[in-house]
Amino acid sequence: MRLRPFALALLLAALPACKHRQTAEQGLALPEFTIPAKITSLDEFAALRNHFALLHDAHPDRSRLRSALVEFLAAYLRTELDRGREEEATNALHFLAGLFTPSELRSQGHGPLPAIAHGAHSLYVAAARRGNEPPAMFALALGQHFGDAASRKRALRDWRDLEDWIVRNGMFSSEPVLRHEELEEALEETAAVFPSPFVVQRLADLYVARFEAATAAVARGAEVGLAARQRAEITGYLLLRLYLRADDFEGAIAALSRIELDLPTRKMIEFVERAQHSDRSAGPLLTLAAQFIPEGPTDEFSRIPPSFFTQGWGIVDNLARRAVRGFPDDPFAHILFARSLRQEGLIDAAIFHFEQALRRKEDIFDAWQELAVLHQLSLDRLSEESPDAALTRLATIERLHTRAAKLWRDRPIRPSLPEAQVTAAQSLFNSGRIAESRALLDRSINTEPSADALHLLGTIDTKSGSLDAAERSYRALLGLPFENQLERLRWEQTASANLARIAKRRGDLPASTELSRAALRQLNTLIGFPSLREAQRSRLLLERGRLFVELGEIKLGLDDFKQARLSAPDRPDVYTDPLIVVISHGYYEEARDIFTQAMSRDDLRDTLKLYFSLWMNDLSLRQGRDGEAVAIDFIRAYKVEPWPRKLALHAQGKLGYDELLAAARDRGERAEAHFYEGLRRWRAGDASAGAELLRKVIDSDMMGFFEYEMARYYLDAGELTPKK
Repeated sequence: MRLRPFALALLLAALPACKHRQTAEQGLALPEFTIPAKITSLDEFAALRNHFALLHDAHPDRSRLRSALVEFLAAYLRTELDRGREEEATNALHFLAGLFTPSELRSQGHGPLPAIAHGAHSLYVAAARRGNEPPAMFALALGQHFGDAASRKRALRDWRDLEDWIVRNGMFSSEPVLRHEELEEALEETAAVFPSPFVVQRLADLYVARFEAATAAVARGAEVGLAARQRAEITGYLLLRLYLRADDFEGAIAALSRIELDLPTRKMIEFVERAQHSDRSAGPLLTLAAQFIPEGPTDEFSRIPPSFFTQGWGIVDNLARRAVRGFPDDPFAHILFARSLRQEGLIDAAIFHFEQALRRKEDIFDAWQELAVLHQLSLDRLSEESPDAALTRLATIERLHTRAAKLWRDRPIRPSLPEAQVTAAQSLFNSGRIAESRALLDRSINTEPSADALHLLGTIDTKSGSLDAAERSYRALLGLPFENQLERLRWEQTASANLARIAKRRGDLPASTELSRAALRQLNTLIGFPSLREAQRSRLLLERGRLFVELGEIKLGLDDFKQARLSAPDRPDVYTDPLIVVISHGYYEEARDIFTQAMSRDDLRDTLKLYFSLWMNDLSLRQGRDGEAVAIDFIRAYKVEPWPRKLALHAQGKLGYDELLAAARDRGERAEAHFYEGLRRWRAGDASAGAELLRKVIDSDMMGFFEYEMARYYLDAGELTPKK
């Protein structure tokens, strides 16, 4: 099997090539799509969400498609809550909130939506039980908006209790201007994502109340005079942002009449009024939007609250939608809208609007550049789904670069076409289409040699037994220019380690040991870099651990595997890679320790845990043990995906090899059938038949599969590893 991420929060979708139809309201030819009776997967949801983002509020398909998306997300939310995954359930609720524009929330034409209200209440209960205030308030906001009369009454009661809790547990102060800081932050976080009329009014009232407290504190000369003056000065700006996030120009001007305005706020009102009455061009809308585009994402060192970043892009999105709707022939309106869509992870919807911009005005280099980035992001996701889909997107990228080269001969856009070719080649490699992958890599390298291309080509040649060709690729990699010393050292280490493995395959142990030691020195330097992120350090520790094991330094390797898990316990590879190594080498107790930790992780997919269980139980049986109890129980209980379920039945002796092989739908599943039956026959005493089936795994060319790596090790060793 290959590991593939499925988390809803990481979804980047891809739109297929499709026909077009004209929409009179916007004058745009939108991609055609079919609204399914029921959405059945995250991939389908992601693609339809991109389509949904292209539909304006009055589009006849918008309501029906939203109903299908709501049904899927509500069911997903319930499932994740049942599994105890509150964070993923919160992500689902965020996606639900994003299906309604602020103007739709204000009009409330959608009526009560029980599926959303019920899911929001369930999340509130789970979050409140843990004392997790931000998702609790967010959930109550959706419950208050989408519920029926009884649900809204309950949500309002819970909301008041939550506000009281936040104030009582916040910073104590006798000064009213300071007392509600935590409550304001919580409200801002919710309003930035879900600016419903209730939330906007509640936050506006708090802003005005704190303004009045501030002006009173200044008047009486209180000790908090400086803080009070600053609060009074920024209130107008805060109110303006709040109502622009709600896409409510009239509400903004009315709210600002409640306070005394300073000169900068009066100037901003002029921008708002010009944008509100813009009927000749998109310019006033784009000018106003420019005032709110965040400079960059916030991080742990930023003094800007994350909610301001979210709110800023929400304002830009509202204004960009107005600009595109009112002036569909303005290329810069499309560019602004595309950038806001990208912030939402709506990659292919953003691509659509960048392409609309370039159809209207070709000579905008930044648009070409950003379009190339988005196509690469879409290709990255498609390469995980299907090599054929990746190749289709690659053809689109090739046409993009051909067009761009005619306009910008001296300014190549990045990511480059060779980079895209490597991504598609990796997808072909993962699917066992090695000849096609090699051909695409050759094209990439002939145009612009890169470390990624040479490394993948070297991997293919090493696994195919073409060791001279593999060595040439890694030697060529060492000769490439790199952007910085850290990148150079990283690739030098990769090349040294793989050259060591090539030398070992040739039987040149002194050269292999020398190269391995060089790779270890390089890894030690890399791991010592103080600026490394934990995920990077974890990957390097995994590589060093594998090298130690290959050199016979088992304890050092196991220590590195353990440190990798401690550095990034939520990364699947900190369990997968070490398990492959220790199980292949027959280290039962060490494998059992890693296996036990992996099985306790809620953030690992059940299908991945099934494969771990298959490997662990096989190791136990081949060493004459009774079988691993946790693994056996998991194999018996597994019912998630159809093909892994068949592997589980085979492991229990309830499905024969012939039936398993007949059920395999592609080369990868057939390779897995050969592998697990091969292990069964080998440990049962028929080593010849077992080895023959493992050779079929190698012949499948599924080089990216874990089973391929393990089959290669067992065949090279000439035995299933004995008890260690």
